[in-house]
Amino acid sequence: MCKGPLTVTSVVAFVQGWGSLYVRAHGLAFDLFERHPALGIPNAFGVPEPPERVHWDEPFARTVGVPGAYDYGPERVAWLGHVCTNWMSHNGQLRRLSAQVRRHNLIGDTTWCRGIVTGRRQEDGEALVDIDLVAENQRSEITAKGSATIALPRRGD
Repeated sequence: MCKGPLTVTSVVAFVQGWGSLYVRAHGLAFDLFERHPALGIPNAFGVPEPPERVHWDEPFARTVGVPGAYDYGPERVAWLGHVCTNWMSHNGQLRRLSAQVRRHNLIGDTTWCRGIVTGRRQEDGEALVDIDLVAENQRSEITAKGSATIALPRRGD
């Protein structure tokens, strides 16, 4: 499954759906920074913004040692889950998903998410399949790894 190229818009869209502890607007933002003054980092206008701005602000991301703005790691976990749910179709059930985010996905990156079946077994009357998962960018860097267990319908069921 191919995702990307990553854009600032896709980062903002993800955080809108996923939620955020710190991304607030207008009065809600100022209330948050008033309650937690160390949380707000002044922008070029002296207005406090959340530390999450590393996800859309290229120069700010560089101040924390990253080459540029980057994605939210949980999105890649969701992408690996998407690989599983597409593969298992409507009749399978995702029993376990484990993932490790290894590197940043920078704005402009394209990511290929893949899975390979590593085992099949019967357990408690269920047909289970184990899958190793990987997310790899256009620089051949592994940005996330994981594994999953999927219950599939048994033949004849």
